[in-house]
Amino acid sequence: MRIVFRYLAMQDIVDFAIETLRQRSPVGSVDDPHPGLYRDSHTVFLNGHVVSDVSAFRRGDQINISNPVPYSRKIEIGRMKMKVEPKVYQETALLVAARFGNRAAVKFTFMPVRFGDVAAYAAFSQQIKAGRRHMSDKARQDWLVRQPALEIRAR
Repeated sequence: MRIVFRYLAMQDIVDFAIETLRQRSPVGSVDDPHPGLYRDSHTVFLNGHVVSDVSAFRRGDQINISNPVPYSRKIEIGRMKMKVEPKVYQETALLVAARFGNRAAVKFTFMPVRFGDVAAYAAFSQQIKAGRRHMSDKARQDWLVRQPALEIRAR
């Protein structure tokens, strides 16, 4: 008789990822009107829906973690005017994969986040990045809402 136990609890992976993102997140100075907003805004998605935990996770589901603040992408690629360490999500993906790679496939990506301040930013932004002038309005808005993210799937 052989007993096979498949361990799919993903909450510990998500908890580690969120804690790592929070530790690596820049926090504004006391003059900043919202110090810690970026650090405190990392959001967990299960199959595209915002969740407070991933207890409903089933094999084949996808977990994403992203940040809806409009400057999240600028922090990730290092285009902030203040001095902050870039690649918060990219390096966190490597740390989570190193720790939990036997249980989950973890990768860095960009995902659309269409709510909160990032949606307002995309809707009203007049910025057009050089080389993207031939984009339709829909393509430009889709590009503007793409935020850095972790993608986590069970192995």
